[in-house]
Amino acid sequence: MIQLDGSYGEGGGQILRTALTLSVITGKPFELTNIRAKRPKPGLRPQHLTCVKAAQKISGAQVEGARVGSLELYFSPGALRPGSYYFDIGTAGAVSLVFQTIGPALAFGASPSKVTLKGGTHVPHAPSFHYLAEVYGPVVQRLGFVFSFELRRYGFYPAGGGEVRIKIYPRQKAAPLILRGPYQKKEVTVLSVVTTDLPSHIRTRQAKAASARLTEEGFRPLVVLEKAEAASPGTFVFLKIAENPKRAGFISLGRKGKPAEMVALEATTAFLSFYRTGKAVDPYLADQLLLPLVLAEVPFHFDASLLTQHFFTNLWVIQKFFPEFRPEISGELEQPGEVKHLF
Repeated sequence: MIQLDGSYGEGGGQILRTALTLSVITGKPFELTNIRAKRPKPGLRPQHLTCVKAAQKISGAQVEGARVGSLELYFSPGALRPGSYYFDIGTAGAVSLVFQTIGPALAFGASPSKVTLKGGTHVPHAPSFHYLAEVYGPVVQRLGFVFSFELRRYGFYPAGGGEVRIKIYPRQKAAPLILRGPYQKKEVTVLSVVTTDLPSHIRTRQAKAASARLTEEGFRPLVVLEKAEAASPGTFVFLKIAENPKRAGFISLGRKGKPAEMVALEATTAFLSFYRTGKAVDPYLADQLLLPLVLAEVPFHFDASLLTQHFFTNLWVIQKFFPEFRPEISGELEQPGEVKHLF
């Protein structure tokens, strides 16, 4: 039985999600206490409960403590069950986090799986659909994890209601992963999106402001404008740079009273700060890569623009299941760094 203290490190939901994934894959049960102890509303929230129920469903697990507000959880998995699944968070909770809980696990199935997730597709404090599909997915494919993403409906805060369908293929042969900066390309994709109940000029202003800032810095923006159907009004700018196998992405969400130009400025500032470090991996992908890397069992070496508390907390959870996983890390908390494991 693996014992986990949910107050460790950043004390958020990542501890729960990583534990669920690895428990299903390894068959090792775990007990988690002090769930999300450092959050304003500790305990399981609807989004986290959906992760638990999804992991339970795909593995026939025995579970205790699976209720909103619970500070403790016992999870003992059975055999993995690939198949077709539908999970509705019921709020604007992030569908991406539910996917990242069960997607890597279902990849260990003998046959493909299809998962439909309903909730938030572009919400704060979580990877957006476009980040999953255009940054995370292409990178982890090199590690043998093959996912096909389909956005059927956008979901913004507070109503959620977005829908994503994902096909998960059986794990394929992994290749060593080397992601080293700096980037040589200057093309940056600028995706500007507004919902149909908002004026079209908002997406145009967002794209224009982002493009102007990038052009000033010597980049070549590739602009994509889109109108979206959603239950709640929403708007965002998503910037992506891709130089195979390297990819990075940055998003800024709009809200009532926030000028379109400010949405663009937030996204471009984050991107430029990243680019100037000369590193290959953005702060979000750095911690999201750890789990597929330990499962792929291949040599890897990447440099990251920032080693976050999220990164070190996720590594701590992984080492509870795989004590032998000890990558060499050069760099301190909240600083750029390098991570490698050459076997």
